[in-house]
Amino acid sequence: MAFALLTAALAAVALWRYLVSRLLSAGVVPVPRSGGLAVDVLVTDGPFVVGVVAFAGAYAVGRDIDVGVTLPSDAKTVGLAVTLPFALVGLTKLVGTLDGVPYNSLTKTAYAADAPVWPVITVTGLSLLVGVPVVVAVCQVLVQGSLRPAVDGDAALVLTTLVTAFVMVDTTGRLSSVPDVGKVVSVVAFTALLALGRYGHDRVAVDRVRSLAYLPVALFVCVVSLAGVAQVESVTGGLFALTQLATFGVAAYASDRTGSLLPPALAYACFWLANTAVVYGFEAGLQHW
Repeated sequence: MAFALLTAALAAVALWRYLVSRLLSAGVVPVPRSGGLAVDVLVTDGPFVVGVVAFAGAYAVGRDIDVGVTLPSDAKTVGLAVTLPFALVGLTKLVGTLDGVPYNSLTKTAYAADAPVWPVITVTGLSLLVGVPVVVAVCQVLVQGSLRPAVDGDAALVLTTLVTAFVMVDTTGRLSSVPDVGKVVSVVAFTALLALGRYGHDRVAVDRVRSLAYLPVALFVCVVSLAGVAQVESVTGGLFALTQLATFGVAAYASDRTGSLLPPALAYACFWLANTAVVYGFEAGLQHW
């Protein structure tokens, strides 16, 4: 039941992203032609962010989820959430240098060789302003908030990490601020297969046949897992994927340990900041994808 509600919530977020995009493209929401980048981002991305945060809040109230709107008291956990993304991104860059894989080929971002620093800071700040609240709302409120009461202990953290990493990493292999539509469809398919498997398991009387009820679910997971592994083209690419997985993991751990949304928000922000720092600081003027 919990996973079905979570799937519906993720589908609702993806649908909201689609509706906002359609309204903008149809001109229903006027996009200002002047006012600067900040105003443009506020108008184009603001409705989506506000909608997701409001939906997550309503979802939390409806399901009696403690969203953790409080300051954390565990400084060590906060420190871990901040330092781990920077450390792993730095390690990935180092391995990429030895492996001959530019970091910007993984992040799919690039900056001109003479790009001034303030516009980069502005764009990065606006990206964090839009991305971090959405990722926290989806990962910690919708996903972790749904799984915590349904799954005990560390299993909930592991499952939260896997689900969030699957849904929030787009088809290019990057952490996205929007749930990937294709991934959400896959979660819907998985939930449907799981429901059918449970139905078959409960209806079949023969034990040997009953165990086969979940075979489609197992095959689906295997196919999706193999497809993900096939996208990794190098040691550096694999380390980059593990870095993102670790970021989701430390965010889930920090949220569970502190009962606050601030540490996971810092983890996601530090990951994006580390990406920008590496690409701008070491690979400006280069593009390798």
